[in-house]
Amino acid sequence: MPTVSKTSRSSRTGIAVGSSALYFFAWLLPMLAGSGVWLALCDVRARGDAFAAIGAGWLVGVFLAAACARAGASGDTMLAVSHAWPWLAGIGAVAWAVAIVRMRRAVAAPLAVEPPMPLAVRIAIALLLAWIALRFLSIGEEALLRPVFPWDAWSAWSTKPKTWFYLGHREPYVSMLDWLARPNEPLRTQSAWRYPELLAWIQIWFASGASAWNEPLVDVAWCGALAAFAFAAYGYWRANGLAPWLALAFVYALVSLPLVDAHVALAGYADLWLALTLGLVSLAWTRWLIRRDRGQWLLAVATALCLPMIKLEGMVWLLAVAGVALLDLVPSRWRWRAGGSVGAIVVVGVLAAVGMGAIDLSWNAITIPSLGTFELAWHGVGGAIAASLFTLPNWHLLWYAVPVLFVIQRRRFGVDRAARLLGLMLLVDFGCLFVLFFLTTASAWAQDFTSANRLILQLVPSVIVLAALLLRPIDAVAARPSARDRARPTVPPIVPA
Repeated sequence: MPTVSKTSRSSRTGIAVGSSALYFFAWLLPMLAGSGVWLALCDVRARGDAFAAIGAGWLVGVFLAAACARAGASGDTMLAVSHAWPWLAGIGAVAWAVAIVRMRRAVAAPLAVEPPMPLAVRIAIALLLAWIALRFLSIGEEALLRPVFPWDAWSAWSTKPKTWFYLGHREPYVSMLDWLARPNEPLRTQSAWRYPELLAWIQIWFASGASAWNEPLVDVAWCGALAAFAFAAYGYWRANGLAPWLALAFVYALVSLPLVDAHVALAGYADLWLALTLGLVSLAWTRWLIRRDRGQWLLAVATALCLPMIKLEGMVWLLAVAGVALLDLVPSRWRWRAGGSVGAIVVVGVLAAVGMGAIDLSWNAITIPSLGTFELAWHGVGGAIAASLFTLPNWHLLWYAVPVLFVIQRRRFGVDRAARLLGLMLLVDFGCLFVLFFLTTASAWAQDFTSANRLILQLVPSVIVLAALLLRPIDAVAARPSARDRARPTVPPIVPA
């Protein structure tokens, strides 16, 4: 039997312990730095802020870690954490210093006093928490059981970071034609060579923390992202006045969706990260609309700018958020003119893109080099879409319950500005999906039940954020009136003699 010396054994043990410590550090530092950033941006202290700081802070911190790795470790990707952590720690230290000063000066938000919870409600909350924890343990274990498995995950999203990690440095990817035209240059190509690279640097961050390209340890970050959003959503909803059991019920509604869990257990797609980032934009934006918390407005803008850095269709969601937000800032008497101006700008932009060759536009087709050619014609895919939403085991009862809630609470859209604007944004988003599926050859994505579900998934967290807004007690949070509301004359109350 071969023997192993004590020196060799202790050396390997030391490497394993060091790698484990570095991997834990790669998870912890983004949360500490991001939480500091979130608290530094918080103008008003409210119930649930601790949960929101941890959850939103981890997501923000991971994006900052990826940015620091891109800036400081492009030439040494295997040691990305070692090169990037001083920058991330510096950002976190400054953020925490600002947060401590601001928290001392911040005022507490006026919230309604909550009555004591009955014992039955406390038991129900405990059981629901236990179920959610077990669910995360289950899907996290699934992610740890196998390497990258889904098709697009290993053929598109993990190709760049895996290559860069093993090479030890970043190399550019170019189109196949450019690759063939320059055989003597160290260039690389793939079908998804134009895809954004933010997710790639997130993967490099965790691979460097693991000291190896260990795909299960990299991909379990998908489980961390969902858990972080669950924390953030619970904190935001508590700050908006939702009772603990109701906020937790909405968290359960999200983390129990089969397609969401599939994207965690079979990690590797970018759709979950895009969905959760858009959901964080919705949370921060609506909190700003309710409280006029300027820091949350900055957070919403910063995270919205990350959308096209995650996936190409993130640019569409960014434009929808920006369009609705800017439209709200325009006085009502100027909105028609503003809408016409925006339409004119879009037309000019499309014509300019056609002139530069970025888009090929004809009467019956649109060609976008990075996405392909879409022929314009009516496609009857309503049955496939309905089956995906209502009969296939993708969404539980989500698309049965949400329309009913919207109908029951329809009057809230008239009195709740945050719900109205978020609803308008989602209406624009689903309108874009309608055009894509019913009027272009992307209808095939709906007929084979593939990308249609993934595109709808990108909007689901924001849909649940809207549902939670519709059930929040409108008087529980003192919101500042908008400029439009302040301009309206007030009617004095009638006082009986």
